[in-house]
Amino acid sequence: MWVEKNGPTYRIRDLIDGKKVTLEAGWPNKTSAKKRLTTLKADQLRGDFIDPRAGKLSVADWVALWWPGHETGLKPTSVQSEGSRVRMHIVPLLGHLALDEVDNLAIQAWITKLLVGMPDLNRPGKWARRPLSAKTVRSCHGLLHSLMSAAVRARKIRVNPCADTKLPELVPREMRFLTEPEAGRLLAAVPEHWQPLVLLLVSTGLRWGEAVGLQLKQLDVLGGKLTVVRAMHEMSDGSLIFGTPKTARGRRTVTFTPKVAEALAPLVVGKDRDDLVFETPTGKPVRARNFRRGWLEWTAAAGLSGLRIHDLRHTQAAWLISSNVALSAISRRLGHGSIAVTDGLYGHLLPQVEVGILAAVADALEHIDLTAVAAEVAAELAEVE
Repeated sequence: MWVEKNGPTYRIRDLIDGKKVTLEAGWPNKTSAKKRLTTLKADQLRGDFIDPRAGKLSVADWVALWWPGHETGLKPTSVQSEGSRVRMHIVPLLGHLALDEVDNLAIQAWITKLLVGMPDLNRPGKWARRPLSAKTVRSCHGLLHSLMSAAVRARKIRVNPCADTKLPELVPREMRFLTEPEAGRLLAAVPEHWQPLVLLLVSTGLRWGEAVGLQLKQLDVLGGKLTVVRAMHEMSDGSLIFGTPKTARGRRTVTFTPKVAEALAPLVVGKDRDDLVFETPTGKPVRARNFRRGWLEWTAAAGLSGLRIHDLRHTQAAWLISSNVALSAISRRLGHGSIAVTDGLYGHLLPQVEVGILAAVADALEHIDLTAVAAEVAAELAEVE
């Protein structure tokens, strides 16, 4: 590397692959250019050198290089969701910037645009870009963080500008738990064909995709258990795919009661091992978007308007907690990634834990005799003297 004059300013040049290239230009005098050259050479000796030209690559061009490798490690559903975030929210708003132009200020401005949206100036009352929820914005930021981390590893930029971003607070969505009478009303309102599916969901806490993707070979009606090894997902193009459960611990065995077994027994008659347990009345796979149409009617008829299908999973957890089942056992049954996830979701439903803590503290204090302790300390001090 060397410094040379370039018109009224100075530039730093280097020989790369036998060709002279400009690393940086525009230095006002030779002294400042030489100081910068010293820094670059020191970085080179330490192995920290980053070609200043690398950061000039646009975000859009870097996405095109990074995405093919990134998507190979994703599940099909994640390819769909993350690919949509890249196409809809990252490239359109940040793609024109060079990698080294994406700083904390640019990222905070990007997050603000995602949160508040962008009105369509040509159509009053319409959106050019609709506001996103805090959860979606955080997901977009997480993807951008991965994108910029890859740029750091590829030595395009020195640091990840996403590290200190102020993110919107998540407002937890209120969970709903059915009482036993409410569950009874719901099942009574559900048509006979769908009762086994709803009964299984509320009595096992299976995720929707795990239930509708269940095959006969994974179901042991007589033994009162099933094995979760896959889940069914609906893609945006309408296709159905079968993938692994949401978490590694999602592969699990789940037991169910004789009442559930009785409801499931007719569904296995005349079917092959690879057939789905749950099908539509016409023998097709159950799609969530179609099922929800009936769900809205049935919940309204049962006086449970607003109840989500996923609330049946929450109900199962609440019932187990009310029966003093250990949180670790609940975590395994629900297939959570860790017990910390279970505690974060349902820990507030454990009043008996606080009661147990207070009982333990009270018991410990009960056995402390302050007079005896004071006398013992005084005797020990007297021996030392």
